[in-house]
Amino acid sequence: MKDLVSELIERLKSADKDITEAIASGINIHNYETYQRFVGKKEGLSEALGIIESILSEDDEDQY
Repeated sequence: MKDLVSELIERLKSADKDITEAIASGINIHNYETYQRFVGKKEGLSEALGIIESILSEDDEDQY
């Protein structure tokens, strides 16, 4: 089993990629509200990844 943090990062990146592809294709986006919802989800995923990466880099800096 993968460690929890690696699995979380992998799933967040996968979800981000899926949403990016959905926005780019426009297949499931039928109105502006749906578009806004997808963009909001993408922003949230990006922010979560940034927070996790920041925490991990702080841990790396603390070890030296």
